[in-house]
Amino acid sequence: MMSNIQLENGRINIEGLEGIADHLKALAIANKTIDSIKEHVAKTDPSDIGRFRRTTDALTAWRKMQRRITEKLSVLRQEEKQMNRMRNQFESEELLRLLRGEVSKEKLLYCRIMAQAIAEQRLQEALNKVVSND
Repeated sequence: MMSNIQLENGRINIEGLEGIADHLKALAIANKTIDSIKEHVAKTDPSDIGRFRRTTDALTAWRKMQRRITEKLSVLRQEEKQMNRMRNQFESEELLRLLRGEVSKEKLLYCRIMAQAIAEQRLQEALNKVVSND
């Protein structure tokens, strides 16, 4: 289902945003619009009070919209991470359950010990890589 990110007046349809992709597109539009408005503010003569105020009000409104999109995007990303953790946990549990029916207890224990050792080694390598890049 495709959502309509922008309304006819150019504003973001916040209520119509669905998922991370829509929010990222909306954030890109908001950022581009804010940059454009900043350019207009810089070119606007402060003595033209009406135009200056309309431009700064528009900038304030777009920044507020940008914050709302960013906040929702943060929540969606956290939810996605949680879903991925749950999916991985369920996959691991089901794999272990299936293997218990196919592999001897001793072989399963051996594989678990080897997997832990390999995982520890990979973790150390990843940590060493991070430390050496700093």
